[in-house]
Amino acid sequence: MKNKIIKPKINHTSYFINDDFEYSIDNKEFDQNNIINLDSITLNSCIFNNVDFSNIDFSNIELLDCIFNNCDLSNKSFDKNGIIRCTFNNCKLLGISFDNASLKNVIFNNCILRYSIFYESKLENILFNETNLDEGYFQELNIKNIILDKCSLKKFSFLHTKHEIIDLSNCIIDNINFDLISLKNIKVDTFKAAILSRYLGIIVSD
Repeated sequence: MKNKIIKPKINHTSYFINDDFEYSIDNKEFDQNNIINLDSITLNSCIFNNVDFSNIDFSNIELLDCIFNNCDLSNKSFDKNGIIRCTFNNCKLLGISFDNASLKNVIFNNCILRYSIFYESKLENILFNETNLDEGYFQELNIKNIILDKCSLKKFSFLHTKHEIIDLSNCIIDNINFDLISLKNIKVDTFKAAILSRYLGIIVSD
């Protein structure tokens, strides 16, 4: 599958301006020293470097053309939010929730997404690159063009989701959980095929 993912289009300032924000923040660069509570707002062409969001209100957010570098967004909720042309590099996203969210042209590069929840969301042109998705799940998703490259999917659940071909050949899938609907169009190597055959009731002999 070809990588059709469009990267963020950043046009940011090199400094922070403390404007009276009401509805959106545009073209800003944040770090731990100038980060503010961000609630019910649209973030456009923003860059976040080394920000720990543990004590930051980051709910009801719309993200457009944003980049997150080395940030901790663990246990944050993006439920019912839109994320378009955004990249997460080396970020910690433990237990993050995407419930009824819309993600388009989003890259997760070398991130930790353990225990993440993707439920009843729309995912289009998404790249998970060298990312840990252990014990997370995809359920009842609307998927178009998903790439998982060198990811860990141990104890991952993939349920009630129709999709195009998804190649898991170079991913770790120990104890992964599929239902029959989600198993269709999964591409794997011969060894992993033997593992997944159990979902079809096939017994593979030595």
